[in-house]
Amino acid sequence: MNKRKMNRATILILLVIGFLSFAISSYAEKQTELQPDYYTVYDGKTNKVLFRTAMEVYKGDRYLSGDNKLYEVLKVDKNESKAYAKYLRTEKLPDVNIEEISQAMAVAENTGEKRVAIYSTHSDESYLPSDGAASINGHGGIYKVDAALQKALEAKGVTVKVDRTLYLPHDAMAYSRSRTGAVKLLKDFKPDLLLDVHRDAVPFQEYIRKIAGKNATGVRIVLGRNNPNLKANQQLAYRIKAIADKTYPNMIKDVFFGKGDFNQDLTPNSLLLEFGTYSHTRERAEVSASLIADILTKALYGSDEQKQVGTVTKTQKPLPGQNKAAGTGIWVLIGVVVVSAVAFMFLSTGGREMYHKFSKATRKEFASYLGKFRRKKGDES
Repeated sequence: MNKRKMNRATILILLVIGFLSFAISSYAEKQTELQPDYYTVYDGKTNKVLFRTAMEVYKGDRYLSGDNKLYEVLKVDKNESKAYAKYLRTEKLPDVNIEEISQAMAVAENTGEKRVAIYSTHSDESYLPSDGAASINGHGGIYKVDAALQKALEAKGVTVKVDRTLYLPHDAMAYSRSRTGAVKLLKDFKPDLLLDVHRDAVPFQEYIRKIAGKNATGVRIVLGRNNPNLKANQQLAYRIKAIADKTYPNMIKDVFFGKGDFNQDLTPNSLLLEFGTYSHTRERAEVSASLIADILTKALYGSDEQKQVGTVTKTQKPLPGQNKAAGTGIWVLIGVVVVSAVAFMFLSTGGREMYHKFSKATRKEFASYLGKFRRKKGDES
């Protein structure tokens, strides 16, 4: 075999090896993407599945089921992504009269401007069947859910401000970055309610709903149990669920009390809402966002009693997080820069949301911080 033929053979072999390496790598990545990466929480007494969540679960977390049973997590197995909870009690939600609430809204229609602010900490979150990926490096599909909620609230006479700032990457520092946006909204817009809009990352069956005859998703309310405003946040969440249970039964899937604050220490009227999950259509989430606007306006402005959250917030004594929010925005920005630098050394520990909305493979890539985040894929509904 002459030299020219040997060179051609060598090049061909190298090309074949390269192709096979790429194919094997792609297959391995695909297999990793299909692996479930969420916690399953069981009733420790009956071993019945209570719920699933892509958020990391800790001992002490609490969970209010759709039928208002309250549980507390007692044991967590991180290796198996399982947790076990104990039933505490059945919670009594506020007694709401939908007819009286509607009448109160009509009477109070011109009593003052109503304001709601919306942002999305995890800017990349998307819906695989509709957006083509579960995660988009930019404005993900979650912003279209924000837009649907905004439009429906504005139709109810509410002035809405949506922060479309990107808080990428989807990592342990995401909430620190979005905090600056939340502070700015509170300082400049002074909303009655601050909403952080997300989607979950569990099997789509968990969230499939038929609401008002439309294909929709369930909605999870997430509360940070380590913040001084938890009691006020919880009262608002329970009122929303009570109204929803009578207006659109089964819309509010559950309430999860997770470790951390999710920036809810900034104001008593702050909630994190999860509209469906990554593996069903975004259009379902948009339907639920449109419908929940009615629930939110009723919960905020539908009563002239102390339940009228928007009014109470403006007159009550500010809580610790509120006094600092408006005056320390610049210090928050400086703090984020400093912490971000330190985070290069510690990102291997992961974060609650980052750890479970992306694959276990992602943790290995985080050592370089700029590695590619794996996007999960799931079944379409």
